[in-house]
Amino acid sequence: MNSLRVGVAGLIHGHVWGLIDSWAKVEGAELTAVADNTPLLERAKDRFARTYTDWREMLDKETLDALVVTSDNRESAEIAVTALGKGIPCLVEKAMAANVADAERMLEAQRASGKLLMINWPFCWSPWVHELKRQLDSGVIGPVFHFRFRNGHHGPKEIGCDEWFVGWLYDEERNGGGALADFCGYGAVLSRWLFGMPSSVFGVRDNFTKSYDLPDDHAILLARYPKMTAELEGTWATYGFDESANPVVHGRDGTIGVYGNTLRIYRAGREVEVVEAPDLDVRSPAAYFATLLATGGEPEGMLHPVVSADAVRIVEAGRNSAASGCAEPL
Repeated sequence: MNSLRVGVAGLIHGHVWGLIDSWAKVEGAELTAVADNTPLLERAKDRFARTYTDWREMLDKETLDALVVTSDNRESAEIAVTALGKGIPCLVEKAMAANVADAERMLEAQRASGKLLMINWPFCWSPWVHELKRQLDSGVIGPVFHFRFRNGHHGPKEIGCDEWFVGWLYDEERNGGGALADFCGYGAVLSRWLFGMPSSVFGVRDNFTKSYDLPDDHAILLARYPKMTAELEGTWATYGFDESANPVVHGRDGTIGVYGNTLRIYRAGREVEVVEAPDLDVRSPAAYFATLLATGGEPEGMLHPVVSADAVRIVEAGRNSAASGCAEPL
């Protein structure tokens, strides 16, 4: 494999360190340059050939084959649009953008450049996600009428995220919300991938448990489809989760409950069918991205920018609905 020159723009997205580790394991990949204007640059500098405090300077001076974009949701969109305009393929860490307008700008930049744009959702590398899709596509529980998915923890600050990650997660302008943008986004992209776009979204969010200001620490979106509903819950307020299935899908002929990487299929008059999700051939976003670069392929499923842009639309509709108290049409 020819050398693959990789740059990283931004270190304030806490997922960046796992992505750097991921790229370090890709044969032929070189961690060429990193740009960040916080003290986090000191932590990363020994892993890269060159460092910059300004991502624009890095893009001007370096010849890169791939760019990992890991700033806040507003700046990440700006970085991706600029990099794609320079012909640099981009791997953007979730979420795609803080708002629909920025997601649209990214899609347009990708179309104009013809370069690869992939939005990385960490749970896309979990086997259960793909086994659930396979089971639903097989029709094992018939037409689906309800889906619910709950995701989160008890708060970025509380679980030990660094001050630069917390700083933008708690900023509505830079994040697009609080737990709504962070964790309802996972549900939105999963629901969009599995079932398509809803016709409307009703949202509820608030700061229910924190003694300090933040956009919201718990949110629920109810997405309405022509013949089904999707209940998408995101939390920064929950200490401990019960052991019930998550997600759960109800169909005309049965129910699928996911327990880790085990799926249980419940149907009337039959024994519970237990399905273990098989391991994925690729479980690394960097290896997958490198393969797409080598083959000229497009990202599939939730990693595709159009699907991720639709997830931004769902979240933004939920945010607008929470403000108005009315369902927001899509």
